[in-house]
Amino acid sequence: EASIEGSSVLKITHEAIANHLGTHREVITRMLRYFQSEGMVRLSRGMVQLLDEDRLRQLQD
Repeated sequence: EASIEGSSVLKITHEAIANHLGTHREVITRMLRYFQSEGMVRLSRGMVQLLDEDRLRQLQD
């Protein structure tokens, strides 16, 4: 999504992410909160800001 938008600030809801990935909103919320506690993202209403894109990319490998 960040690559598509060309920005590290994503205007997207947890619900939209969940629908895109075929999972439940609660799962996405839990994971995003974990990522926030680890300093990888910053969350606010309807927005996810990527703070450590390299670390997030490592998780997908």
